[in-house]
Amino acid sequence: MRCDHDRGDRTNREVVAAAISPALLARARSIALEHESLSRELQNEYSLQKAQRIGELSPVAKAVGEWETTTKSVTELQQLLHDPSTDVELRTLATEEIEQTSSKIPTLISVLQDTLIPTDPFAALPCLLEIRPGAGGSEASIFVGDLLRMYQAFCKRQGLRAILVKMDSATKGSDDEIQEAILEVDFPGAYETLKCEAGVHRVQRVPATETQGRTHTSAASVLVLPSFPEHGNEEYGTANLDDPASDFYINAQDVRTDVMRARGAGGQHVNTTDSAIRLTHIPTNTVVSIQDARSQHKNRQKAWRVLRSKLAQARRDAREEEKTQLRVSVVGIARMGRGDKIRTYNWGQQRVTDHRSGFTLNNLDDVLEGGQSLDEIMDSVRAWQKEREVEALVADEEAEAARNKPR
Repeated sequence: MRCDHDRGDRTNREVVAAAISPALLARARSIALEHESLSRELQNEYSLQKAQRIGELSPVAKAVGEWETTTKSVTELQQLLHDPSTDVELRTLATEEIEQTSSKIPTLISVLQDTLIPTDPFAALPCLLEIRPGAGGSEASIFVGDLLRMYQAFCKRQGLRAILVKMDSATKGSDDEIQEAILEVDFPGAYETLKCEAGVHRVQRVPATETQGRTHTSAASVLVLPSFPEHGNEEYGTANLDDPASDFYINAQDVRTDVMRARGAGGQHVNTTDSAIRLTHIPTNTVVSIQDARSQHKNRQKAWRVLRSKLAQARRDAREEEKTQLRVSVVGIARMGRGDKIRTYNWGQQRVTDHRSGFTLNNLDDVLEGGQSLDEIMDSVRAWQKEREVEALVADEEAEAARNKPR
């Protein structure tokens, strides 16, 4: 009998350890109450606005309902287990049921947290990967090519359509050193899949030109930008390009267009036709140059898409930075920005370490081939990002509660 008590108490401690933050739970319950109230009102009189709101609230209401039902069952079973009048057979059954029911709680908490985390406004969109060399000279430019091929291989393995929008060589007539590469991953949800790759990637290896065998460190930056169809597309749930409230909106009068002759490697048309396009967004001084296509029209289309993506991401980053500064001032929670070093690739040790999640593996070749090892790293980062987002949610709720507390 004592053994059943011990097992039940141990399970109860595990349930407590997996408990959700009181602030998040209060938020979820508040949403569930709103969902219940609107559902009753909708039965009396139909309203499109209320129906849409109910749809938005439903995932949270369902998740918190399942969590409360399960935790209530565990509590009732615990009471039965500690009741002196409960016979041995029923006590044994209750202990087994507690273990089975309690094992579901961590998953239910994770689901509830997912429903509370705001959806990224660009989550359903395709994306652009912009890769540029950082510190390290020619070795950094070579590393850009390594990263480009890694993402191309990853997309091929995942069945994602990847299109090379732009590739500028650092050295004329050679693609070994790349000054800039832009890869479009034209698949709904690609932004959500790859946004964890944004940041500074560092490489440690012995360059081919190094005669003393010394390891050099260089870096490349990866930007992950939302990509939006030229004429808009409601499929991705983003506002029309003509709507000034949209992140993708650009006032054409704010953009200066320069037409130039293409330069560098590229075939007979180079330096013979004015096909290269440079767009400058005057208010932000954001510049995009495209010369990859022979057609000026195609280069112009590509340039506009890249410019929209850059400005949309910049606008979102500005909002996120404002939130971050507020959180830092109130509760001291900061986040890593896209300019931070996020990952190191060490050739000598065949090691890859992500500095956000702390995840390390010794299978560099598979990572660079876009294999499952890269999936493991990206999954670890997504888990880390979720933890930070939950922390931020808790901080926001606690700060709101403190502001509303009667003085």
